[in-house]
Amino acid sequence: MESKIQTFFLFVFANQVWGNMYQDYQEEKFNFKLEEKRQLSNYSSLIRSAILGPVSGYEIDDDPITRVGFRFQVSRLQGFDEVAGEMKLISSVFIFWSDFRLSWNPYSISVYQEKTGSSFTIAFLEIMLKEIWKPHISLFNPVIAMDIFKEREYEKAIVHEEGFVYYDGLLKTETFCQPNLKNFPFDEHDCSVQFIATSTVITNIMNKKPKLFDDNAKWIYYQQDPCDLDLAPSRYGAQQNKERRIIVFPIKIIRRPSFLFVNIAVPLLVLSVLNTVVYFIPAVPQDRLSFSIALLLSFTVYLIYVAELIPETSNPVPLIIYFLVFQFLLSAFITCTSFVTALLNQKNGEMSIPQTISRILRGFRKKRVRGVKQDDTKMKTIEEQDLKNELSEESILDGNYIAWRSISLFFDKVCLTVIVLVLVLEIISFVYLASQLTAAEEPISKSNICQENPVNGISSFFCVDNVTECIALDLIR
Repeated sequence: MESKIQTFFLFVFANQVWGNMYQDYQEEKFNFKLEEKRQLSNYSSLIRSAILGPVSGYEIDDDPITRVGFRFQVSRLQGFDEVAGEMKLISSVFIFWSDFRLSWNPYSISVYQEKTGSSFTIAFLEIMLKEIWKPHISLFNPVIAMDIFKEREYEKAIVHEEGFVYYDGLLKTETFCQPNLKNFPFDEHDCSVQFIATSTVITNIMNKKPKLFDDNAKWIYYQQDPCDLDLAPSRYGAQQNKERRIIVFPIKIIRRPSFLFVNIAVPLLVLSVLNTVVYFIPAVPQDRLSFSIALLLSFTVYLIYVAELIPETSNPVPLIIYFLVFQFLLSAFITCTSFVTALLNQKNGEMSIPQTISRILRGFRKKRVRGVKQDDTKMKTIEEQDLKNELSEESILDGNYIAWRSISLFFDKVCLTVIVLVLVLEIISFVYLASQLTAAEEPISKSNICQENPVNGISSFFCVDNVTECIALDLIR
């Protein structure tokens, strides 16, 4: 037992001494003298020739049979067109894989640094992507087709002594996104950037709360946990199909509603209030009809304006469209009632009133007529004043010419009551929506897209700050 313990401590001590004797030159690269730099350059060339030269037998097209670590992080939302359904992102990607053909023994050569008195080896090399094998990863939902490594042949990857390859770069993606404008202008959109890979990909699952981005004047957005989607069975068999996966990185996009709320909801509320004003205008055909028709045209203009902001294929239809159509129909109803009121006021005394209408009118007018006789200050409209001056109580109840004007007045009051009730409901809705303008948005890590498609297979958290200390390297061998 003691011998095993002694052997263990000896092994630890030897590793510590060896580590102090041979370090990667990157740690002290600015302290080398000219001759030492020349030696490092020559050794780098020797390593490149050994792993990539004609003698090495390295072929770019040969698959090294490896898994691929993949990390995708949104940097900025460049634009989101909810009408066209297109999302533009600037993102960073961190990709690493293992290629055993690119390994070398760093301790076979070393450079002694006179300043520190230490020997340094070459543990990392920068190699152009065009010289090595790269995994095929491309966008699955692109507006414009894109392969991650296409047109990046002259960018460099970092190759580790054990054959691990690391690539860190920026991507500009343009992808399709099905907009959801049901709650416009309080709409939220579940978009995603989808990659299809021909190698088994290990995705990076976020281990912290999603970051909320508010650098866009029109949208608030954040990235959610990734997932993968299974493809249809491959013609090469089930095993081959496992190597072809769609990696989904969901993006939640939320509209800033303040601007559209002020420019759409507030004018609509004002027009709704003006709808009630129609019944306070004297029942003169020219005045009341012209005012109600002007309001009807205003609602038509707003309906066209809002329709231009929403795609024709929007599914479901935004609730604001239903509201605008309702307001349009309500304004049309008010216009029709104004026309009916004008007709009632034009009827002459020779036309008798139907008995049913007379009974209804008597039932509702008895109390009102008593009030008119008791106090002149309770009269609300010009029609009631004319009725007081020209008629007795009996003439009203008998249903002669003046009674048609009474019917017109009663009809106006019924319509006004209905419109006021609708207006009260609209004001309550307006106050509720206005309170939502200042509501804080809490990021949700789980997306609707990935609820039924969690990440399958092998997954791990990747360390990306210092690639030499990654704990998941064994997973990609």
